[in-house]
This record gives sequence, C-alpha cells and structure tokens, in this order.
Amino acid sequence: MKLFLKRLRRRIRKLLGIGMPPQAHRDLKTRFTYVYRGNVWQSAESASGPGSDMGSGSVHQATIALTKVMRDHDIRSIADVPCGDFNWMPRFLEECPELGYVGYDIVAPLIAANRKAYPERTFRVLDITRKVPKRADLLFSKDLINHLLERDVWRAVANMVRSGATYLMITSNSDHASNAELPKNVGGMSRLLNLQAAPYNFPPPIYYDGYLAMWRTEDLVFVLDRAAVI
Repeated sequence: MKLFLKRLRRRIRKLLGIGMPPQAHRDLKTRFTYVYRGNVWQSAESASGPGSDMGSGSVHQATIALTKVMRDHDIRSIADVPCGDFNWMPRFLEECPELGYVGYDIVAPLIAANRKAYPERTFRVLDITRKVPKRADLLFSKDLINHLLERDVWRAVANMVRSGATYLMITSNSDHASNAELPKNVGGMSRLLNLQAAPYNFPPPIYYDGYLAMWRTEDLVFVLDRAAVI
C-alpha cells in the first residue's frame, strides 16, 4: 500500500508538473493554475505567495496606498486584477463598507474557492491579456505585470485602459529596475518592472510610493497603439 501511494503521489506531481524542470507553459491560464495548485510561491498563509501574507510589507504598502487614493480621489468602486486568493483584501474592505468591489483572476479553481469562502463578494474568471473587465472607478493591479512577458504587459495594461476605469493603480518598481524580459512563460518567474522607464515610458504618475503607481487612464491611451502592433 505504501508503495502504491508513493507511486500515485509521484504520478500526480508529474501530471501537475510539480518538481519537474522549468518548462514554458502554453498559456497564462495553464501557468498560473500550475502555480496555484503547486503552491509554487511557498507561502504557508496565502496561495498567492508571501506578497499577499497579512504581515508582508507589500500588503502594508498597498493598504496605505488604497486608503489614501480612495480618500483623495473619491473612488467608490474597484476592480481588483488579479484578486488572487483574497487573503488580505477583506480587512481593507471592512474599513470601506460603501466601496464596490469585483475581484478577477485567471485561475478558475481559485475563483471557485473565493466564491465559496466569500459568497457576499463578486469574483469573476478573467484573462486580462485577452478580455476587458467591467468598469470601476479604480482598476487595482498588484504584483501582476512583473510575472508577465513584455508582450503580455502591454496587452494587460491596454485592457485595463479599455475598461473605462478613471484610474489605474499598478505595481511599478523604483528606478533601479532593469525591465529585463522574462526568459519564458514559466511557473512563478518574475522580475522588477519600472513603467516609467523604457520600453514603457509612462508619464509621471499622480501617486507613487516606489512600489505602486497610479495614473489617470486618459493619460495612458498611448498604450492602446503600442499593444495593437504586438
């Protein structure tokens, strides 16, 4: 029986690609479903990785940023792309009971888990590089584009702009980011990105803390032309 279970576990891990040498996934849905099911980012708290742990610096910074822009810009609705496993967001939303919220993610089983755990909230499956989410005052995108190939960064941001959101708050690292391309579409691969540097060259944001930047989407319409030629 022990031998049978060992072989069964090995077969399951092989089918999921867990423990195998990194290979490019055929698409983003396959890649991030693999990351979710295999707990690739190895957080004991959040399936979305240590950057979504309640006590992490990035969550602390994101909470400060959201609180400030909600107050300063009269934001009443938010589209969260990607919402991940919704680990830290409930605490923030408790402080903003009037705020409309929709969470989007490319991983269908993760969205199913969120719907079960938080039936009072709205979650939808969405590949932001292929489809446009519904309009919200703010489109919030934490820790997404740093995991994408350059072509998919352009496609994702273009669809964020197309959503009709008034503002886009998105991860954009500080000046030392090299904006090096990912070698391939695989697993939890990531790198730092600075959207104000080449090849993106975004204009100065209206909010920036070295990790999250916010723009009026009307200032990012040039992204649509760039994405159209990829």
